[in-house]
Amino acid sequence: MKTIHLFRFNNSIFRKIPFFTEEHRLKTDVIEIDLMNIEIVTEYIVKTHDDFIFDNTSVNDLLSMCKKAQKTIEHYFVLGVNGYDVI
Repeated sequence: MKTIHLFRFNNSIFRKIPFFTEEHRLKTDVIEIDLMNIEIVTEYIVKTHDDFIFDNTSVNDLLSMCKKAQKTIEHYFVLGVNGYDVI
């Protein structure tokens, strides 16, 4: 058995965190969160067989694996504040 990380964003499953850069990661608690455009990527830590091949696995099977994950981690990314980039 081996442990893999799967990432879910907008009902799609990826092998790596999609689209977002580290500089857009929300690292602190924010009070005015309603003003921000935040996207959430969920990371699933899953045990699977040694011969697991991501590309040969159906979306339904990947979603099933995510539901049985040992651990989940939510990653928050800030895209902007009221149409302005975050500085």
